[in-house]
Amino acid sequence: MKITLKKAVSRGKYLMNLSIKPSLKNFAASKDNRVAAYVLIVLLGLALLFSLFFSGVAAVGMGEAYTFKDKWGDYGTGIGQFNNPYDVDIDNSGNVYVADTYNHRIQKFSSAGVFLLTWGNYGTGVGQFNYSMGIDVDASGNVYVADTCNYRIQKFTSNGEYLKQWGSFGSGEGQLYYPYDVAADNAGYVYVADSANHRIQKFTSEGVFVSSWGVYGSDAGQFKYPHGIAVDDEGNIYVSDYNNCRIQKFNGDGEYLTQWGSYGDGNGQLKNPKGVAVDSSGDIYIGDYYNHRVQKFSNEGVFIGTWGSIGSDDGQFRTPKGVAVDEDGNIYVADTKNNRVQKFQVEPRA
Repeated sequence: MKITLKKAVSRGKYLMNLSIKPSLKNFAASKDNRVAAYVLIVLLGLALLFSLFFSGVAAVGMGEAYTFKDKWGDYGTGIGQFNNPYDVDIDNSGNVYVADTYNHRIQKFSSAGVFLLTWGNYGTGVGQFNYSMGIDVDASGNVYVADTCNYRIQKFTSNGEYLKQWGSFGSGEGQLYYPYDVAADNAGYVYVADSANHRIQKFTSEGVFVSSWGVYGSDAGQFKYPHGIAVDDEGNIYVSDYNNCRIQKFNGDGEYLTQWGSYGDGNGQLKNPKGVAVDSSGDIYIGDYYNHRVQKFSNEGVFIGTWGSIGSDDGQFRTPKGVAVDEDGNIYVADTKNNRVQKFQVEPRA
């Protein structure tokens, strides 16, 4: 009998081929030998799978590795528990803010996942939420929350003290129809992914309307339910165009610059992208929602790497949405259906 074990890597998945060629000369006359051989095949296969799984939860892309580092949270309403957390962001001190969407609240943690505080509950009043789906922290530590089903943006201090709000249901200037995400730039402007209006709106940090762009469609600068938004240090805007399965890039005035992505599960392809984050080098991280993974691109859309698959083990995801990167390059992912936050480390490219 000839046994061939082959390991291949395709989009982060390990494949194992077993080629079984029995020799009649050696085994045809012995049932016991045939049974023993097949048991050996099974044991070898299990040993290979064991070594692949326990060699460290990591993925490699273009010379860099993405390694699982930490996690926290499980399903529930208690302190540190989550019910479909949709988004995550980091302040300049490394604290982690989580939009605990179905619990209608914000939770704040240390970078190690130690609970610090929480605010919000279900309702329409000041400081209450109706499915808080997006969150962003500006350079001054102010926290902006996309209060999606209340059709408004709420602004808080880093300790959860209410500051102000803006928006109401509608399609006029400054009105919102399911705002899914929010992002603040370094110049004091706030951008909102006004999802069901298929547009981006730009405001001052005090909620004064400045401009908007986008209509329903698939052409450049058009959207089909924009879900995620992020701003780089140069003021460029990155939008996850959910139903168009692409990322679009604009300048701060809404002028179209470029786009990338198409429907699929290959490298650089997307299935309904949601969260967007930018690191200090200008690279872009995408919560590739229905591919259950995170993808990394250059700021011009060149694919760099990816990690994750569907599941609940370390490094696996169930519909990841929000992504955030701290100053040390650690990546935090709102692992939505697993009701947790996962933290990863990137080993830089050579």
